[in-house]
Amino acid sequence: MTQRISVITRSGEADTTLIEEQLQGLDYELDKYECSSDGETIEAMTGADIVINAGGVEIPREVIEETEGVQAILVGSHGFNHIDHEAATDQSIMVVNAAGFCTEEVSNHAVVMILACAKKLTQLNELTKAGKWGVETRNAIMPMVPIYDQTLGLVAFGNIARAVARKMQAFGMDVIAYDPYLPPWIAREYRVRLVGSLEELARDSDFVSVHTPLNRQTEKLIGESFFKAMKETAYFVNTCRGPVVDEAALIKALDDGEFAGAGLDVFEEEPTSPDNPLLKMDNVIATPHSAGSSNMSRIRSGVQVGQETSRLLRGSLPMSVVNPEVRHSIESRPAATNMSGSAGIPKRGYTLKWYVLSLCYREDHSCTDMSRSLHDSSDQSNTNISAAMSWYRVNLPCRRMKHAHMTTTRYWPHVSQHSQATNDFA
Repeated sequence: MTQRISVITRSGEADTTLIEEQLQGLDYELDKYECSSDGETIEAMTGADIVINAGGVEIPREVIEETEGVQAILVGSHGFNHIDHEAATDQSIMVVNAAGFCTEEVSNHAVVMILACAKKLTQLNELTKAGKWGVETRNAIMPMVPIYDQTLGLVAFGNIARAVARKMQAFGMDVIAYDPYLPPWIAREYRVRLVGSLEELARDSDFVSVHTPLNRQTEKLIGESFFKAMKETAYFVNTCRGPVVDEAALIKALDDGEFAGAGLDVFEEEPTSPDNPLLKMDNVIATPHSAGSSNMSRIRSGVQVGQETSRLLRGSLPMSVVNPEVRHSIESRPAATNMSGSAGIPKRGYTLKWYVLSLCYREDHSCTDMSRSLHDSSDQSNTNISAAMSWYRVNLPCRRMKHAHMTTTRYWPHVSQHSQATNDFA
């Protein structure tokens, strides 16, 4: 049966070329809508099986409750705060984001913000272009905090924060994180120390970088008490969502000299007003919510949305369901599989997917992260594990294997859950 896809935007017609390239051979109808009101959004979603929100259209509970038959709402972004995912769960609708499509871009942006704040790049750029040199620039330069041997505090420790940790450890930074939902073994794998509270993170950090999603629990998570706990020499970076921070408290803290400065890619209201005091501060670096942007991330976003749409049309689960509890109220679907290569579920019943992550230390104390995966049926798993470990010992370009971590994931056909077990190899 032909399934209907509605693509909605706030203004202008969405370019669905990359999306539809992933849907070749599938039976679907695709319509595009501009939605400038809740009424127009309801009309566009009515009768659709799949809704692709391609332009940041707000989809509140009132809209979701007026629609029937929608199986899933997809977004081409990492954030999904413009969709009431709790209301979607109540209506048995999956909400699917493009998780990971811009992990490297956003983490690079956070790294650049940290480095630019530490080295006062924007201030020195302006002084140099204005012909300032010598005493005038020396006065602006000092004090200048180092980067090596400093502590970076990460608020939340998802994929982007983990990439930031990996990159800043290469600069010689110690990394700590606050994430009450994070299994401690993941922190150990990334050589990150978990702290028990936001205030502890603020007190111990020379740089703070925020990476939490925006939801009802995280709105204004960072506020006055956090800023008062920060060191006077510390810097604050936010590349996730503006409303996670109490912006009035941030402005006051900077005015009062509670900490040294900030790098901000996001604001409480966007686009932010030109009169925003943050834009007038010399010790604040500002960018226009562009951290996730690059030529490649634009392509990845469209391809990933297309692949998730293809999975839905084929009757399987998407890879990235942000409201996984919805699975208990929808019809059973096979687990998601990779769209590239032969990654389908085999007829034998299940696939064992072995990931070997080796942390290898050279004599110069640098770290190399390498991974390898093997796909096999259960009766060959032990042989292939041994082969994988042997391959690592022979081929890893390092002087000594320090630690290897192995994770087993078993994918069962026609079951929406998967189980995980971990084993450590010394």
